[in-house]
Amino acid sequence: MALRSWQFNEGDIDFIEQNYPDLYRALEPTLSADRRSVAMKSEEQWDRIEHLFVYELSGSFMPNGEITENGLRLESILDFA
Repeated sequence: MALRSWQFNEGDIDFIEQNYPDLYRALEPTLSADRRSVAMKSEEQWDRIEHLFVYELSGSFMPNGEITENGLRLESILDFA
């Protein structure tokens, strides 16, 4: 079964590269030239990237429980992908 590619809006990958380098390194090997999609080559790759998104989101909460601005953007990127 073929896995669908993850889609990104313009600027999303740049944001991830600047703010979440570990996540970017996981996306980069199968990133399209236009930086708008990432081909998923295996279930393991899919799981790793999904795990990294969740991990980074979990670190995006302030002590009062509110999510940071970067966390909100990352959550939006994941919802779209």
